[in-house]
Amino acid sequence: MTTHVRQHNGTPTLFFNEQPTFAGYLWAGAPTAEGYAMAKVARAYAEAGIHLYAFDVGVGAPEPEWCGPGEGHTGYFDFSTVEARYGHILDVDPDARFHLRIHLEMGGQRGKWWRDLYPEECELDSAGRRNTQSFASTVWREQANTFLRAYIAHLRSLGLDKHVVAYQTGAGHTGEWVKGDSSMWAYCGDYSDPMRHHFRAWLRQTYQEDIAILRTAWDDEAVTFDKAEVPSAEAQLTTTHHTFRDPRHEQRVIDYYRCLADLCGDLIIDFNRTVKEATCGQALAGAFYGYLMELAWNAGFFSEGEDTPYATTQRSGHLGLAKVLRSPYVDFIVSPYSYGFRGMGGMGCAMPPAESLRLHGKLYIFEEDSRTHLAPIDAGFGRADTLYDSIAILKRNFSEVLTRGMGIWWLGHSSHIDPVQEPTFQSLLKQFQELGTFGLQLDRTPGAEIAVLVDDESFYYESLDNNLDIPLIFQQRLWGLPRLGAPSDTYLLQDFIEGRLPPYKLYIFLNTFQLTGERRAALHRELQREGRVALWIYAPGYIQDEPALDNMTKLTGFRFSKGEHVWGPMMHLLDFEHPITMGLPQDLMWGTNSRLGPLFHLEDPDATILGQVVYSQGRCRPGLGVKVFSDWTSIYCAAPNLPAPVLRGIARYAGVHLYSEDGDVLFASRHLLGVHTLSGGSRIFTLPKPVEIVYDLFARQTVVQKPAGHVAQFKVILDAKSTTLYYTGDKETLKGYL
Repeated sequence: MTTHVRQHNGTPTLFFNEQPTFAGYLWAGAPTAEGYAMAKVARAYAEAGIHLYAFDVGVGAPEPEWCGPGEGHTGYFDFSTVEARYGHILDVDPDARFHLRIHLEMGGQRGKWWRDLYPEECELDSAGRRNTQSFASTVWREQANTFLRAYIAHLRSLGLDKHVVAYQTGAGHTGEWVKGDSSMWAYCGDYSDPMRHHFRAWLRQTYQEDIAILRTAWDDEAVTFDKAEVPSAEAQLTTTHHTFRDPRHEQRVIDYYRCLADLCGDLIIDFNRTVKEATCGQALAGAFYGYLMELAWNAGFFSEGEDTPYATTQRSGHLGLAKVLRSPYVDFIVSPYSYGFRGMGGMGCAMPPAESLRLHGKLYIFEEDSRTHLAPIDAGFGRADTLYDSIAILKRNFSEVLTRGMGIWWLGHSSHIDPVQEPTFQSLLKQFQELGTFGLQLDRTPGAEIAVLVDDESFYYESLDNNLDIPLIFQQRLWGLPRLGAPSDTYLLQDFIEGRLPPYKLYIFLNTFQLTGERRAALHRELQREGRVALWIYAPGYIQDEPALDNMTKLTGFRFSKGEHVWGPMMHLLDFEHPITMGLPQDLMWGTNSRLGPLFHLEDPDATILGQVVYSQGRCRPGLGVKVFSDWTSIYCAAPNLPAPVLRGIARYAGVHLYSEDGDVLFASRHLLGVHTLSGGSRIFTLPKPVEIVYDLFARQTVVQKPAGHVAQFKVILDAKSTTLYYTGDKETLKGYL
């Protein structure tokens, strides 16, 4: 069995033995030596045509193979039950293929032996506590690579390697490269000797052994490469410029977070290189990673003990995504779908910038762990109340997967997608698998006309407070963007700057706060042509060598003023005749109660002012404006979390095709249109180009059909609280599903 990820019909695709295959999995509990508790569930999934199984191995597994010293095995590894455990799945499904989620974190009781052996190799936080292994521990890193080689060699000796198609290496909490203790609470790290040595080596390389450059950057004439320290908790948790870090005074903190991101990215690449070498390139390698659209939350979001006002992004290590995406050793990236709004009417979007993964040839695997009606009432995470609601949510999430060319694994546990407890799920899973296979023959090249850009670099220049990124990124992609009536694609800003993106009509710059002169010039070259439209939010380009309003002007073309008093900016409209705002109600208002600063407004007599920002001391200043240049158009909004009607007006103004203006959650690709609705009722959908047939894929029925491709618009009645997925194209292609 050879397994690869290759481009197929416009998107990275799983290939088995040179054949494109839909990546649909069961994620279930790992088998034990005594048996397989999920055997009935696995059998139901197999009968639905799903033969890929993801389960946990390594340190965090129920029967850990990296287990420390003990009787009956050599060294710290115990592979004695592997054959029996894997055999239990093969007894249920002889066609089973395995995706191993390999836990390398020395946490919990199962990693205590390692922490006892190597206390000085463990992370040391600002409270003086020793936690799990430091990411900078070379002892742990070398042992982890040795474990991976030994495990793969053992699987080969048993002949089981032909069943293992993917190895997912993970560290941090739940294998997701987030250190819970020192990233989600007020505790900071890592003050261990391994991290201190690693940080100093990173500084030497970054500053090319030039102490003068380091001292200038850190604004510290006493610092040396041999004495540089990880920044204190106080330095990490506070900033000198309100919401932002001023690099003139806080470069040491910025450097530490860069160092952490580089380290985590390097670890993933290193472990995946080991997998690739040990399997002779015949299996996939990947990781949970890149949750840049999600990590504004913290422990308080999950109700895990005492709340804190701090976000997770910079301290997670996930900012190494760009490096990981450029690695030839990484085939896939996995994440749960967003936790922010999972319930009925919500949105099942990826945590990483999904189209950057596609752009770099990485398969994205969507973790479908919805809490269905089978879950306890207090399960949280958007638990569905009824079977009907569960089906609508599962269909909504699958529509996201299919329209974006993703893979998916369904959690088969009793609170989730368990076809033994709920037989209806088996037929639904069978249909999903059939649709996934059908989708392989469609043109799956990204077809949106809106590009949403998130800048990994700018995160380093924000405070740790979880105030700005919640409305600006976390909520914006869950509330306004999915309901504007047209699809959007999400990328890393650097991919746009490097000219990697296909052309779009509207570019939404979420957090483009910090740009070097070189990046600024490259961004201008890409943006200021072909009539492209840019939407800037809050503080675009504010920081270069230092924070300055002139930096914002040079980037956006607007002139600005600011207020220094921290407050939550709110927006309302003033002009109801402009094409962007025409028809919008006067009571449409938006913004955030998060305390931000500085706060910005327009001071530009040449701009067309559409709305006003209201902030500290009740100041009412121009906050929504448009400026048209010869080759492009610039739009600025002073407050984040723009609502769908405003985004819809901006998209229409930019010439973006709108499928609908009814505010439903919408998914679309070149041949698919998905709609998740709360209200239901009569809808008219307008297609970007005429087609021969519109077919309801879930209901398996024709909606409208006309010869010679004359269907440009169609009308339907949607059920309330439902999800519908339409094929829009030629009838011949549809035969692959009929």
